[in-house]
Amino acid sequence: MTDGNATGRERTEWQREIRGVQVELGIASEEDSFCCPHFEDCDRSVGSGISGGGRKGDWAYVGSRYGEASVGGKPARVLFVGMDRPSKGEDGECVFLDYEETQEDWRMSARLRRNPHMGGTDVELEYLVDDGTKPDDRCEQFALVNAVFCGPPANQGKTTKTNDSKVSGTMRKNCLNHIRRLIQALEPDIVITQGSDPMDGLRKLLRDGEDPGRPGGALGYWENNMPGRQHRRVDLVKGQVEGGKPALFLLAGHPAHYPGFAYVTGRLPEELKRGLTRVREEFAGSA
Repeated sequence: MTDGNATGRERTEWQREIRGVQVELGIASEEDSFCCPHFEDCDRSVGSGISGGGRKGDWAYVGSRYGEASVGGKPARVLFVGMDRPSKGEDGECVFLDYEETQEDWRMSARLRRNPHMGGTDVELEYLVDDGTKPDDRCEQFALVNAVFCGPPANQGKTTKTNDSKVSGTMRKNCLNHIRRLIQALEPDIVITQGSDPMDGLRKLLRDGEDPGRPGGALGYWENNMPGRQHRRVDLVKGQVEGGKPALFLLAGHPAHYPGFAYVTGRLPEELKRGLTRVREEFAGSA
């Protein structure tokens, strides 16, 4: 395989770095190279669901212009931590994509707002960055990693449902080691979670257990307590994972879980708007 991406361009330094880290960790979506040290432990935790038809590993996405998003007039490295799934074939089974195919799949899913997750990524990014950015630019300006890299088939295992795939506590715990390493390598300025698993995982990774329930790192929170509506909270924390650089962490659920979200038309819930506005203000005012 040549050292280029699906659009024929040479890989950027960030893309080479993250691909190298995932190869080092053994968490690649190419079946012949998958060798995660936690695999057997995770597979047992879901009754051999991963080896019995699930998916093994997701490549992280790193846009070719990662680090060029303009937030408050300053270039920003923006990282999303989510729980999206890779492409599926006609029979509904997960398709194992190589690195180049995965990069193109992530990029176009955001560019075309193909689903609530990737559509939400672009809508959130559009609201965060400075006015005037185009979809063709935004889809290249962020990075994205999953909070859990593998997954058994849907409805398999005594676990909780997350985005059509069930994951176990063992999987969440083991994948935190991978997420920490990827965050260290990506050096993000802004980290935005999408979903309860990413949100809970990042809370655990923040240095010294810093979270919105303790003083020091908490910068604000926004929630919806209107009668008859599902309670959802968004927290903003300034902190860092072990071995990483200080960053702003917007700890939020999947955007579709908040009232008022419509990714096709670009409508964001008020809680997320307030959180993203505060992120922009804090980042613009940082040294």
